[in-house]
Amino acid sequence: MRLINTLLIFLGSAFAVPSTSSEDIGLTFEPHDGHDLPVLKLPYGKWRAYSYNADADVYTFRNIRYAAPPVGDLRWAKPAPPSFVAGVQDGSYGHNCIPGPIPPEFDNPIFENITKNANEDCLFLDIYVPGKALKTRRPSVPVTVWIHGGGYVTGSKDQGISIGYFDGTSLIQRADQDLIVVSINYRLGAFGFLAGEPLRRKGRDSSKTSAVFNAGLHDQRAALEWVQRYIHLLGGNADNVSAWGQSAGAGSIMHHLIARGGKLDPLFKTAVLQSPGFSTSADETKTEAQFAAFADAVGCPTRGREALRCLRTVNTTVLREANVNVFAGSANPVPDGEYIQDVALYEYARGNTWRHLKSLIVSHVLDEGALFVPQDIPEGYIESYISGLLPPNSTAETDKMVSLYESIYANSTTKELASAVFRDMIFTCNIYAAVQQYRNAWGLQYSYIDGVMNGTHGSDALPTWYNSALQGFTEPLFEQYQRYLTNFARTGDPNKPRGHGDKLENWPKVNGKGNILTDVLDLTNAGFEVIRDGQVRRDVCGTWIQVVSDAIEATSR
Repeated sequence: MRLINTLLIFLGSAFAVPSTSSEDIGLTFEPHDGHDLPVLKLPYGKWRAYSYNADADVYTFRNIRYAAPPVGDLRWAKPAPPSFVAGVQDGSYGHNCIPGPIPPEFDNPIFENITKNANEDCLFLDIYVPGKALKTRRPSVPVTVWIHGGGYVTGSKDQGISIGYFDGTSLIQRADQDLIVVSINYRLGAFGFLAGEPLRRKGRDSSKTSAVFNAGLHDQRAALEWVQRYIHLLGGNADNVSAWGQSAGAGSIMHHLIARGGKLDPLFKTAVLQSPGFSTSADETKTEAQFAAFADAVGCPTRGREALRCLRTVNTTVLREANVNVFAGSANPVPDGEYIQDVALYEYARGNTWRHLKSLIVSHVLDEGALFVPQDIPEGYIESYISGLLPPNSTAETDKMVSLYESIYANSTTKELASAVFRDMIFTCNIYAAVQQYRNAWGLQYSYIDGVMNGTHGSDALPTWYNSALQGFTEPLFEQYQRYLTNFARTGDPNKPRGHGDKLENWPKVNGKGNILTDVLDLTNAGFEVIRDGQVRRDVCGTWIQVVSDAIEATSR
């Protein structure tokens, strides 16, 4: 099941932005269609607000370009600054990044129409701004940057937007108009996560443009750099940025926290990690084999600098087809020895993380693993899956993990055992690693049964982006959940500030010192309660991280 070996991330990059002066940039209100809409003036163009929600007093800026189209010589390169575009942009032009296919068990309304309007020219962001932020003209409003999930192969800032997903309006209302929400696109699948020797930093084609692994991660960092440089024009506080992500988005954030061995400022002060997803990618031979398969599928050499030159000249349609065939649910961030210096769990185990993160929320859903379990599980499947995450010749380490699971889950069915393995190795052990490094953290389990997704992977998108006007129902528990999240974005503490009429339970900081996490907030249909979270276990995750570390160190000797 190729999807299992996915869950991904994207590395950051140094993003050179044109120099600016006070005359180059700014915000004005100009008449348009009977309304005075704000126009954001950047060094490379002007963007008029796409819409204004008078009831919510929220302006939406759509499809602001934050980087040049990553085409031709810029394929598999760090994102470049945008070129100047004349006229006033109205936000109607903008593409989704080209996705790969996902298995039908992951079908969800928020993934509808992802392929619609998909194009390599996709590095755009949306911004939701409360009216008061534009009127006061003081850069004081906290900022949330959303990084979507989708297994590093699919997703978009536009997915499900018609029913409220990734529309920041409701979050701004829940934050008492004291929040700006930014949602971004980044390259996916082969376009964003192709890796292999021809793409190492020294790799150049005849254009002299360097290539990188994990281009999608570099896109994300470029968007965060854009926020640092320009969000003050809309009243945003660049010193109070919170990065939020779900699944691959949260896994991406975990990788930004280990950028350059944890020594590079990730450009956010707090983070929300919802089901942080990525697979351990400790077998370089698989990376090289995937590169070779992709290059061969488009008729390019599989080795040497000529491979990169050829790939940058291939027609997009041909690349799309190869992306579908080679990267179907199987993209993943890969260590490059520079931005991501080593396997993520190994870096967390060694403490190579950004030490100045103010605070963190980590969460998982009730049943993370079920959607990943194949209908029929062949003999030796679990052993093969675990072995595939480790370097070659890690038989002893694989046997150790299999024995551990068979001992802890001795009375479970094979499917239950497989579900636990996928839950831990793709999601909850990542949470465990984060909690061990960042003690100023809050933990959450999402156990709400909605009659559709019922606490499976991705079900927490509903309360995060809850919008009663667009979704057609009212759920006070989701309003409270959003209040926790927006409090956190504003202050770094989900309990503060307490607004008039708030009925929030006190959410204690998570305790990760025992065998299981304690003081974890659980959202159920009956309300919020503080629980002992038996799904994040030291005996499993501590052992898994040690096994990964031992295998990597044995390989490097």
